Amino acid sequence: MIAPMEKLIVAGPKRRVHELLGELQRIGVVQIDALRTEELPEYAYSSEEEDAARRWQRVVQGAEHALALLGSVPEPTRPFEGDLTAAESELEPLVHRADVLTREAEKLREEIELIDLYQQPVETLAEMAHGLDQSRWVAVLPFLLEKEAELELAAEALAEVLEDRFILAHKPLEGRFAAIAVVLKDDLETARAALSRKGIGELRLSGPFAGLSLSEARVRMRERAKLAPEELENVHSALARLRKEAENPLRALWTRAVDEAARLRALLDIAAGRFGFALFGWIPARLKGKVEEALAAHKDHVVYTLEPADEHHEADRVPVTLDNGPMVKPFQMLIEFLNIPKYGTWDPTWVVAVFFPFWFGMIVGDLGYALLFMLVARLLSGLVKQRKPLVIEFFGIHMKPPVVKDLVFVLNAMIFWTVVWGFVYGEFFGNFLEHLGVFYVPGHTEGLIPILIPRADTAATAGMLILVAIAFGVIQVFHGLGVRAWLSLRHGHMKHFWEAVGYLGGLVGLIVFAYTFLSGASGGVYNLVMYAGFAVFLLGIVMSRVVLMIAELPTQGGHILSYIRIYAVGVAGAIMANLATDLGFSLAEKLGVLGILVGLAVGLLTHLTILALTMMGHILQPIRLVWVEFFTKFGFYEESGRPYRPFKSVRNDASSAS
Repeated sequence: MIAPMEKLIVAGPKRRVHELLGELQRIGVVQIDALRTEELPEYAYSSEEEDAARRWQRVVQGAEHALALLGSVPEPTRPFEGDLTAAESELEPLVHRADVLTREAEKLREEIELIDLYQQPVETLAEMAHGLDQSRWVAVLPFLLEKEAELELAAEALAEVLEDRFILAHKPLEGRFAAIAVVLKDDLETARAALSRKGIGELRLSGPFAGLSLSEARVRMRERAKLAPEELENVHSALARLRKEAENPLRALWTRAVDEAARLRALLDIAAGRFGFALFGWIPARLKGKVEEALAAHKDHVVYTLEPADEHHEADRVPVTLDNGPMVKPFQMLIEFLNIPKYGTWDPTWVVAVFFPFWFGMIVGDLGYALLFMLVARLLSGLVKQRKPLVIEFFGIHMKPPVVKDLVFVLNAMIFWTVVWGFVYGEFFGNFLEHLGVFYVPGHTEGLIPILIPRADTAATAGMLILVAIAFGVIQVFHGLGVRAWLSLRHGHMKHFWEAVGYLGGLVGLIVFAYTFLSGASGGVYNLVMYAGFAVFLLGIVMSRVVLMIAELPTQGGHILSYIRIYAVGVAGAIMANLATDLGFSLAEKLGVLGILVGLAVGLLTHLTILALTMMGHILQPIRLVWVEFFTKFGFYEESGRPYRPFKSVRNDASSAS
């Protein structure tokens, strides 16, 4: 449900504003909105406050920068207890040491990469030069060529400008050619220009090897190839020691600085005169007691008022927070990342909580797959217990432990219904247990557990399961339109009310018409209901003045039929799973004892491949029915709410997350 909200207005002497903001930040339940009135101007920083805001923000940035350099992240902890000057003094040496060590590590990594990349070419080129690169009279031009034809180009280019005043030598080098051109010192620039015109560039080393001759670079690289890794290891050890030493102090500084900067920013949302101030905010009604208790300590200095938010005239302004029970709350993440409902409308989270895992189980319906999902849930539960995030770099996924906890709850609900439907369908990695005689189809085979609905037998069960899927469509589409009519009537939006009522009537008419046409049933009752439904539809068109409802009605009916995907996707997966298992048993029968092992391996690998290819669809199809077919019926995407963002300490985030 959408939590009822109340407005809070606080007024008092300006000298108390910092103390009051500190108290509101501590309790962490008031969302402060900017207050702009003709009577009071917006709060203006004093020079001291402006300087403090800038400096505390620098502390935040410095602590985050140092933690990032140390391979850590900011996390709320016990805040630093000193003043701003002490915080800056504490931070500066930590940031400096982290910067110096990080730069040194990066420099050594680049040096090692250069050695790995160029040591072999330099060794080969230096050996070919035979010390001529140290001569006072001649110069050596080293270069690496990809094709042998480039050697001819190089020779032609040098011959054109130097005639016979050069020596060109080359050696094969790992699929390329290492080559040197020996020329007189006076001809060096001429030779470079000639080679450059042919697209042949001289090999020039960078970094610590820049400007060295081949002989010098060879000696230097040999030395650094031994020393640089040791030095890098020492720097990494120093960074590890610094992280152990500085991580907690940096987090303490960050925690304090974030809170201080937030309080100073909150001042700008307050209206204030020379001596007084006024603050405006929102709180969930259920948390009103915390605010009253906190403000009671300031009763001699401030006055305040609380009153319920007006959902009819203030809905656009009122922030929204969802307040659901523990069985529904984890499913809010499937709502909030799309859109948050507007205040005064309706929270559909419980619909997601009921139907999404149920339909997922109905689609997958396999006990073997449920076991695989349980392994995934167990791994994710381990992250939650260790308070570690879920990070999948390939997909750019980074979930904090509280989000992972909700994900595990949702996954467990999906597993529960997968197990239930697995018993109903009698499926364990397809028909594996049916082959072993554990599950059986009554009247066809014998076994221990009867299969209630053998969905892979489409001739026997397709009609029933398709009707069940369509029934879900009727329930959801009618429910969504009913919610639309109720909300519209509640807020006096009669156009939308008559639209919803008209579609409800039109769908009743369509459904009865389809039933009588397909079944051959006829009679006065059916005709009466059908004509009544179409009459309500026409009334809805007239009252709403939306003629396009005539063209839209078949689309609404199509949304009902869209629920057939629950059956279609599920039975397709079941048939593929049966084929994978049949493949394994076929190998086992043909190859004897060895075939059992081969069949199990091939069957399991095939199942995993099928699951990997179809799992995204198994998840998206049921949630899509809620997001599209259901949510669009009551206008979920037409109006967005404001997320509730209370003014609170960063430590409140950590405590609420845990």
